Amino acid sequence: MQKRKLNIAFNIDHFMPHRGGAERYLLNLVVYLLQHGHTVHVFAMDGDNTVENPHFHFHKIPVLSWFRWLKSLLFIVNSSRSINRYQFDIVHVLGKNLTMNVFQPHGGSHRAWFKQNCLSISEKKYVRWIYAVARLLDAKLLLFFIVESLQLRKKKLPRILAISQRVADDLRTLYDIPPSAITVIENGIDCKRFSLNVRTLHRTAIRQAYGLANKKVMLFVGNNFRLKGLRYFLLVLRKISTRRTDIAAVIIGSGNYKKFQRYARRYGVDNYCVFISQTEGMEQYYGAADVLVLPTFYDPFGLVVPEALACGLPVITTRFCGASNIIRQGITGELVDMPFDVDGMAACAEKFLYEIDSHTCAQEANKSIQCYDNTLIFAKILEYYHSILDENGVSVP
Repeated sequence: MQKRKLNIAFNIDHFMPHRGGAERYLLNLVVYLLQHGHTVHVFAMDGDNTVENPHFHFHKIPVLSWFRWLKSLLFIVNSSRSINRYQFDIVHVLGKNLTMNVFQPHGGSHRAWFKQNCLSISEKKYVRWIYAVARLLDAKLLLFFIVESLQLRKKKLPRILAISQRVADDLRTLYDIPPSAITVIENGIDCKRFSLNVRTLHRTAIRQAYGLANKKVMLFVGNNFRLKGLRYFLLVLRKISTRRTDIAAVIIGSGNYKKFQRYARRYGVDNYCVFISQTEGMEQYYGAADVLVLPTFYDPFGLVVPEALACGLPVITTRFCGASNIIRQGITGELVDMPFDVDGMAACAEKFLYEIDSHTCAQEANKSIQCYDNTLIFAKILEYYHSILDENGVSVP
């Protein structure tokens, strides 16, 4: 039986898909839903209204930018008011709002993030404690804690859509949410864009452009250099460079470049590093690299992991990465317990760079990701919407 067409609202702080992450994910989901005949509204404080479809509606929510906490509070209040002017089948919130029947915290739990963010500051407990106390004076952070608590302790809970098992486990542990209220549907990728073909199309050109022709290339991708463990990536590079002369590193993302370039000089690896600002053509760099190393302290999912695997790249990351469960240890990558484990990460990276057959690894990595294609993931989400509406006519709380 053909399912009826839905009227769907999304609430997200910003809708600028070029920045990646949740915003790029939402754009892809919106396009999929429009292609299948559904009507979509996006409520955000700013964004790119570039989706050309008569069934797409972008609503810019007015806010004041005097104080960060006030801006966030006004967005929560004003977006709720705007959403309530309409009748929607599904109100899907990806950030901070209280009007919803589907809650998908793309950034994971704020409480879990805060703990891991403090861990990324230093290996010394007293330094982390001082940082935590100072951060708790931030009105915006306290607002986020309060809003998350209200979202997850409502008398009538929304259906919770977790982007990884890690996020689901955090929410269950921190807020005592019953397992029946949480469904895990992991993020998907475009398996046509991210494929083994990128090695044929881009590998030679990119490596020649950056002087990497005869190098074994470690890749780092991330927009929060400290939280994603870039300092420990550089330490892994230093460890390997003491034994290997053909090693190099490509670092892609947006962050405090000068600070981490100083780290590279301090560790004596600056001559091995190529720093590149955020780029739209990420698949080219996956194709040019030999291993992705991501010593992250917290990543609710981590799209770079399935993207890299789809391009045939083995992945070395930590158990704090939500996508770590899709890595087949010893075959398509390895996991370490802590970003501080530089020796362990270096050993894993060297194994995949110098010992394991790269062709076989690439084939296995690509094959393991085919079930994460966007079209399959978005079909699951659409079916999830219908299941919510079929359950006793659930309405937006």
